[in-house]
Amino acid sequence: MIEKIRLRLLWFPQAQFVGALLAEHRDFASRRGYLLECQPVDFSEGPVSAILSGNADLCIASPSHMLESSEPESLVFLLTFQQTGSCVYLARKDHDIDSIRCLAGKRIAVWPGSEDLELKWMLFKAGVPLSDIEFVPTVDTVEMLMDGQVSCAQMTTYNEYLKFLKFGGDESTVLTLHALDYDADLIKDGVVALKSWVESDTVRTQAVIDSLLEGWTHALHYQSDAIDLCKQIRADVEEGHHLMQYREIKKLIASGATKSHGLGFPHTDHLKKAANAVSDVEGRQFEFDVNRLVDKQYWQAAEPSLRQSAW
Repeated sequence: MIEKIRLRLLWFPQAQFVGALLAEHRDFASRRGYLLECQPVDFSEGPVSAILSGNADLCIASPSHMLESSEPESLVFLLTFQQTGSCVYLARKDHDIDSIRCLAGKRIAVWPGSEDLELKWMLFKAGVPLSDIEFVPTVDTVEMLMDGQVSCAQMTTYNEYLKFLKFGGDESTVLTLHALDYDADLIKDGVVALKSWVESDTVRTQAVIDSLLEGWTHALHYQSDAIDLCKQIRADVEEGHHLMQYREIKKLIASGATKSHGLGFPHTDHLKKAANAVSDVEGRQFEFDVNRLVDKQYWQAAEPSLRQSAW
C-alpha cells in the first residue's frame, strides 16, 4: 500500500503553494512511491503544532514558527522557496498616521496563530512600545482595515494587498510600511518536519523533497499549468487573482538565496534572523545553535535540474 505523506499548509490552497499542489496532483510524489496530501490551514492548530501532535508529517511554516514552538530542537528546516519577506503593513492616514511611530495607541489587524513576529520586530526597531498596540487577530485583515475597525493591517503582497486594491482601496490613502526598511523582514514559507520523522526514513524524506522541488520547478517553467491547477482547486477565486498571485510569488522566489544557491535552498541566515527577532521581541535566548535546525543534505542530494536559479 502506498504511504501517504501529509503536508499541512500555512493557509488555504492557492498559488502560494502551487509547487506542492502540483507535486500532489501531477503525480510527482506518486512516481516516487508516495502519496502527498496537502492539508489546508486549521486555525485551531498551527502548522508546527500539527506535526508535533502527529496530525501532519511536514508543514509549510516559517523559521519564526519553529523557534516560537514548544519544541524547537525537535524540528528541522528542509527547504524554503520564497527567499524574501512578503508582508506589508497598510496604515490609514485618516487615523492620524503619517509615520510608524503614530501606530502607538492604535489597533492593528493580524492573522491568527502567532503570525506577527515580523510586525512586532519592526515596531520594536522603530521604537514603538508594543504595550501601546492592540493586536487584533482576524482571518480578513483587509475588511477590518477598509471598514475602519483597525488603523493598520497585516497583508502579503500576493494576496491581501491585491484584494485591498480590488475592493477599491486607494494607495494614496494609506501609509505602506515594509519590515525590510527596518531590517526586520522575515520569510514566511519554509518546509519543516520533525527531526525524528526525517531520520526514520531518509529515502522517504529525499522523495518528498525531490517531489516538492519538481513541483515548483514545473510551476516556474509552466505558468499555464500552474494557473489551471489553481483554478481547478480554487474555483471560488478569479483567474486574474490566481495569475497576479503566481507572478508575485515567482518574484519572491527569484531572489536572495535562490540566485546565489538555487531553488529551495534552506539558508541558515533565515533561522539566525528569526532568532534575533525572538530575542528582541520576547527576550528569549536560545541555548542551542539555531543553525543545527537546518538540514541541507536533502536539498544538496536533489538533481541539479531541480535546483535552478532562473527559469
